Amino acid sequence: MSTKKHDSTRPSRRSPRPRRSRGTPSDPSSQPPPALPAHVFAPEFLAFLAERDEPDTAGEADTAGPWHVEADPQGGWAVLRQGESFEKSTLTVPTATFERREAALLAAAVLPGTGRRLRYRLGSEPDERGHPILLGGRVAGHSEYFFEDFIAALNTLDALMASPRDFAFLLDAMGGLALEHVDRIAVARLAEPAG
Repeated sequence: MSTKKHDSTRPSRRSPRPRRSRGTPSDPSSQPPPALPAHVFAPEFLAFLAERDEPDTAGEADTAGPWHVEADPQGGWAVLRQGESFEKSTLTVPTATFERREAALLAAAVLPGTGRRLRYRLGSEPDERGHPILLGGRVAGHSEYFFEDFIAALNTLDALMASPRDFAFLLDAMGGLALEHVDRIAVARLAEPAG
């Protein structure tokens, strides 16, 4: 059993911090918030890193986003990284631009998946069932033809399923009428037997 005594001169971990009265110069609520820094990392540090080889994850990090869509001053809609905006800088260069907003939303939805390691691959040598569709090096299915676009689309949807934020861009791009149809189809499928 410990014989350690409580030191009453030390503040308790549970005791609240002393409150400052409102309106004093040291009261944070009466002062404007500090200005945001232009950079989190020192330019010298970034320049040092630029001289090194990028890690294997650089491609995924470069496209991971998050992305947002805003009106392009030159017309149409721009896909920009979070933190980029035409309001912040006239030198902003969009990753992509589109005439229609829904196309920009689709781009924002699929961009993160383009840098991601592909989970599905197509085996080049067919077996008796067709070309193997590989998932993690194991056969997950088969395709009658060597259909690379099919596997690319499968990987795109796989990436969307893994990212609810990106999937929300797709739903937004679909519009209300299509979502009403999706709603009815989804409810009807719930009544179908599993399988």
